[in-house]
Amino acid sequence: MSDRSMDIILVEDDASLRQAMQRMLQAAGYVVTTCESAEALLQIGIDQASQCDCLLLDICLPGISGLDLCRTLLASGPCPPCILITGHDALGLRDVVIRTGARGFLLKPFTGTALLDAIKRVVAA
Repeated sequence: MSDRSMDIILVEDDASLRQAMQRMLQAAGYVVTTCESAEALLQIGIDQASQCDCLLLDICLPGISGLDLCRTLLASGPCPPCILITGHDALGLRDVVIRTGARGFLLKPFTGTALLDAIKRVVAA
């Protein structure tokens, strides 16, 4: 990894969690762009999204789900690693997430250490 700050895009509809994660990531030295929905990310543009170092996508978003957003981004061309996040521990969900092409999965609630470790792991892969 180079000395430059890594760019993270966070898509999370829960405002308080989105802000807490943004603060945590910024404190760790990441440059963070936040979106409250998949549609908001798509308005930024797939080209810009593909330039970041890692995407953090909540699965349960209003409108387009994080799973569908991940599929859309991967189908559009080269895509940074995606980590999908959820508060639902449904049987087999982790396997579904990995089959979408996501590189990581985090179950809420998670610690700051778990979040940072997941990012480091998928970016290094």
